[in-house]
Amino acid sequence: MRLVLALLTLMSLLSVSCTSQKGQVAGQPVLQVNDHVLTTQEFSDRLARKLKHFDALSAKDPGNLNRTKEEVLRNYTLEALMADYARANSITVSDQELENEVNAFRSAYPDDVAFRNVLAEENLSLSSWRDQLRLTLLERKVFQKISEKIAKPGPEEIKKYYEENKDKYRRKERIYLRQIVTDDLTKATELREEVKKKDFAKTATKFSVAPEGKNGGLVGWVERGSVDIFDKAFQMPIGGISQVLESPYGFHILKVERKAPAGFATAEEVKPLLEQALLAQKEQGEFTAWLDRQIRASRVLRNQDLIRAVTVETRKGGE
Repeated sequence: MRLVLALLTLMSLLSVSCTSQKGQVAGQPVLQVNDHVLTTQEFSDRLARKLKHFDALSAKDPGNLNRTKEEVLRNYTLEALMADYARANSITVSDQELENEVNAFRSAYPDDVAFRNVLAEENLSLSSWRDQLRLTLLERKVFQKISEKIAKPGPEEIKKYYEENKDKYRRKERIYLRQIVTDDLTKATELREEVKKKDFAKTATKFSVAPEGKNGGLVGWVERGSVDIFDKAFQMPIGGISQVLESPYGFHILKVERKAPAGFATAEEVKPLLEQALLAQKEQGEFTAWLDRQIRASRVLRNQDLIRAVTVETRKGGE
């Protein structure tokens, strides 16, 4: 029978028979960050939720286990430091803000039963999940506060970043395309003859069943290799109209309005992307510096013996 991940246990410490001793160990801190304490039990619970996405053998692998332990410890340290910063700077999450976020999450599920089933799969109570969600919203506000003084990237910064990362903005050959799509071959054939004499965009608006029909059939820029049926249009001249082409979506008539060879997007064309990338880079740098300052100014204690003692047991399915 297949192996499944069982409960995380303190094998070397909880093998004793006395329940009170087990309880004492479970309540001991594995990590303390200022006045925030991560108990052995909570550490094990968090670790179990992370490891549930591994198969049993991978979860028991010492490398995977130790990396996941460190991830849990890092996350808790960050939570504690951000909570302290929020408290010092009067940053809070209102009940209404929390309810809005709860409702947004719940709306993604067909009903409350489906939503609660997902929580059960993650071994989370509704109250625990709400606490985590409140913490996530608080951390988001803290990050915004830390980043609020970061200056918008200037022209020289953008130019320099573009030149250093130009390969990220390489483009394949492209065509600027309109199309008319119908669900009837006879109708498509008639429309193809019609657009030789009439405006293609107006005809698309009137007859195309595709979503872009309301916009004159405008597909926009298409890279070679992105859509099979559009690749046929790369052999057409500018202004050319295709034969009727069939796809699983219907019968297509394509018109090429512009062409662009393979190459690099200009800095101006991708300016919003460049600004976004630079801003994210600055935010990450500012956050890393902030985190370093917080850690240096904080009291962080780890119980390595307890951390090492948390191990994984496996059992056969059905046991």
